[in-house]
Amino acid sequence: MKTDIVFIDQTLSYALENQYVDSSACSHVKEKLAALAPVLFDLTLAAYAVVMHADGMGTENIRVGVRPAADEVDRAYLLGCRQIKMGLSYQEVKTLPAAVKEALRLAEARQMTVALHIAGCCRYSASGLYQIARLVRIYNNITSFVVDDRQGELDPMVTYRTLRSLKREIPCGVEYYGNNSKGLAAGNALSAIRSGIGHIAVACGGVGGYPALEEVLMGARYLLKLPLTVPENMAACCAEILKYVGQRVHTTKPIIGANIFAHESGIHVDGVNKKSDLYEPFTPETVGLPRKIIIGKHSGKAAIEMKLKEMSIVIQPAVVPLILEKARALAIGQKAPVSDQQLQKLVCEAAS
Repeated sequence: MKTDIVFIDQTLSYALENQYVDSSACSHVKEKLAALAPVLFDLTLAAYAVVMHADGMGTENIRVGVRPAADEVDRAYLLGCRQIKMGLSYQEVKTLPAAVKEALRLAEARQMTVALHIAGCCRYSASGLYQIARLVRIYNNITSFVVDDRQGELDPMVTYRTLRSLKREIPCGVEYYGNNSKGLAAGNALSAIRSGIGHIAVACGGVGGYPALEEVLMGARYLLKLPLTVPENMAACCAEILKYVGQRVHTTKPIIGANIFAHESGIHVDGVNKKSDLYEPFTPETVGLPRKIIIGKHSGKAAIEMKLKEMSIVIQPAVVPLILEKARALAIGQKAPVSDQQLQKLVCEAAS
């Protein structure tokens, strides 16, 4: 299994194409994304031409998407980009028109690395695989081949088998592009990593339908046990990035939602207090979030005790059942959890 994972970011491209950020802001967003994990940024040729002069927009971790045309390869080169992703149709791979050959020859002459991207295709015939492998052997600068499942055709088990097979057939690196149309994006991405794929297309928060960067990173770290670094401020960093693209983080969003470490049930709270890893796959501090104890109709004695300790309130143990009874009644009556201010008032009433 690959341990040197590189995430192919689609967030910045999404932000630029939808005009959420301009050249003055894109450097900041790019810097924030690069701080989360090892990242290669995919940009369209048009987007790159707009932002290439922005402060801090180095080209070393940017790859530009081009059509199989010599003029586009040449334009990317003149703009300073040495990594390109060439989009081809399945028919072009089979027939190799003169324009495709010319574009590939020019990229090779300019010493530009090429990723072959057959758009909208994730299942390959034997003849198709032969043609792809032949291309890779002819042009030594083709360093990777993109498996595109943005139609959401695969499930995690099929993804694993398909990519394992492709790695044996294609004499270069393999990349995986998924989609969340069936809610399987993170699972498919993790299956791709498990199959040995080291380059995975992702987007912060799953924007654009891609696998969510934070979910794939944490899944690879805690489910696949890969030695990946998790930034301590991941939740805040993702929230800032998503704000730039006009989105807010839902409170229950996996990994980065503000309430994913909120506990109300008496059994859960007692369990978290005694052995938190029974209920939490990683600690809140890992991603920079706090654990929250919510006082509601399902709360128990342990929740009241932990909440009061959190609020630095000391009371007699004998008073706890009375406070719990009143808190439950209040939560049921208002159909919402009890706020800290309301709990303080209940404590004062019980103590008087």
